[in-house]
Amino acid sequence: MNIKYFSLVLFYVLLDQITKFLIVNNIAYNSFIKINDYINIVNVSNTGVAFSMFQGQNIFFIILTTVVIITIVSFIKKNKSEFTILQLHSLLLIISGGIGNLIDRLFRGAVVDFIDIGFKDVYRWPSFNVADSCVCIGVTLFLFSMLFLNKCSKCKIM
Repeated sequence: MNIKYFSLVLFYVLLDQITKFLIVNNIAYNSFIKINDYINIVNVSNTGVAFSMFQGQNIFFIILTTVVIITIVSFIKKNKSEFTILQLHSLLLIISGGIGNLIDRLFRGAVVDFIDIGFKDVYRWPSFNVADSCVCIGVTLFLFSMLFLNKCSKCKIM
């Protein structure tokens, strides 16, 4: 992978890991800091996946995440010239998020989540982190680009 792309992945992974380090070392587990009625900073962990589904399946998700990361990297190497810039960057976001959460699973035994959004106590979205955001934004951008921008020949990486 090109050094520029490697640097982007490294940046997102470091951003994820630094924010998690700050949370784990400054906020007691299962407690929170209220920012306003919509945002809390929390310190919770998750051994499952999105929305805390499939709890306790950490080993399975370590293997699955590793396979997905390797598959995406291989896919990029084989098809790089076929991607638009947006598609490539969206795949780099997905890889970054996968690596960030994989590091947690390997070294902490669970993924650290710390962003809690919602409306007062009426509704709270499940907590998430920078890596989760990278994956969600990457998937959304990739799907958007496949549906609406894939025909753009000027957008291709040469």
